[in-house]
Amino acid sequence: MMTWWMVDFLIMLAYGLQHTLLTTKVFVRGYNAILPAWSWNISYSIISVITLILAFRFWEPSGVDIFRLTPGSLPYHIMTISLSASLFFFFFCFKYTTSFWQWLGVRQVAARLKNEKMPAYYRVRQEGIKKYIRFPHHTCLIVLFWTHPVMTLDTLLLAVGATIYLYLGTYHQDLRGLAMIGDSWEQYRKNTALLIPTPKVLKRMYRDLTGKRSNESLA
Repeated sequence: MMTWWMVDFLIMLAYGLQHTLLTTKVFVRGYNAILPAWSWNISYSIISVITLILAFRFWEPSGVDIFRLTPGSLPYHIMTISLSASLFFFFFCFKYTTSFWQWLGVRQVAARLKNEKMPAYYRVRQEGIKKYIRFPHHTCLIVLFWTHPVMTLDTLLLAVGATIYLYLGTYHQDLRGLAMIGDSWEQYRKNTALLIPTPKVLKRMYRDLTGKRSNESLA
């Protein structure tokens, strides 16, 4: 008989493999040989949603609490505010990067129907948070997995697995951007963080926010 962690681990493994295999060059080439390239993003999104629904359906709770914060306490408020903020900024970051509808693939379908030029998915963007973090959406997702007022063994397993997968997936996505764009992406990598701001990036962020750099230059 399978235990809860075996079931949940298999669910995470299946979701990760599905996400990984669908983005390989071999699969994308095979897909484009059968179906139009503009439909790939939306097909990928639909498959991901179906996989998520199945994952929620078969996920097994452990029934073991690691911690359960008391509603109304300071730690509870910190966690819930952080959780809400991570979800808000996940969507807010689309202001500075690929649009939400392009991310889902809807924009590509609309452009095809209107006979418009397809929007570029990979390009160097240096506005807002993208001046400091190359993949801020993934940063928000990591925070989302870790800032729950109730942490059980199964949600801990999910947080650890999701964090590892997000890092590895983001790293390979970063390399894909480098391969597609080249020198400008390489320069972009030197001045920004992949997911978590480094001390150097935080220092630059602080200077930009406070205007300290401008004051120093005037002096």
